[in-house]
Amino acid sequence: MTADPVAVAATTDPQHLEVNPAVVPTVVAVRAGGHPTFDRVVIEFDGERPGYDVRYVPEVVQDPSGEPLPLRGRAFLQASVFPASTFSDEGPPGTLPVPSVAGLATLRQIAEAGDFEAVVTLGIGVAARTPFLVRQFSGPSRIAIDITHTPPGTGSQLLRRGDRGAAVATWQWRLHLALNRALAVDEIFGPATEDATRDFQRSRGLAADGIVGPLTRAAMEQALGI
Repeated sequence: MTADPVAVAATTDPQHLEVNPAVVPTVVAVRAGGHPTFDRVVIEFDGERPGYDVRYVPEVVQDPSGEPLPLRGRAFLQASVFPASTFSDEGPPGTLPVPSVAGLATLRQIAEAGDFEAVVTLGIGVAARTPFLVRQFSGPSRIAIDITHTPPGTGSQLLRRGDRGAAVATWQWRLHLALNRALAVDEIFGPATEDATRDFQRSRGLAADGIVGPLTRAAMEQALGI
């Protein structure tokens, strides 16, 4: 199995890159999506890719007011791209549309935090302070922030009915992918999650006890190729 490049390179340290494009690029879209081991926030540009600064902060502040930006989540990433703008040559700026992140394993909220002096800032609320990786893509110009999921337990640790938290959300997301079934990613290991766990265990020839331990986690990793 090939090592996950996000898991290998991700860090909780700030990630920063200076770029000086000839023309200030415009942010044209923000998207979000879930993958088996990470959630991704994509910022798309009209023009060259700008520089960036992405880091965990105690709270995200709005630029230029300096006021705190309320966000759902237990940890917060402040993501700035520069030089960049949401301004269009064809008219005044509008509010940058941000995507819903409902049902994803680690993303809890994305909000615009500022467009000031050629710096566009997003606040990203996440389920836990997990490692992240910033990657660059072309055609169109994009910057992607990949935020790793909280592992659904390690070693002999168990997840079972009544448990709550980011690890449960990751397990729920993986059940959704493996079973191709709508399942609430609500961080609560309730009856629906237990039933889905039993169904997954039966599908892999495991004892259907509804408890997530080493064998069930390993079977899930094999099922999703992670």
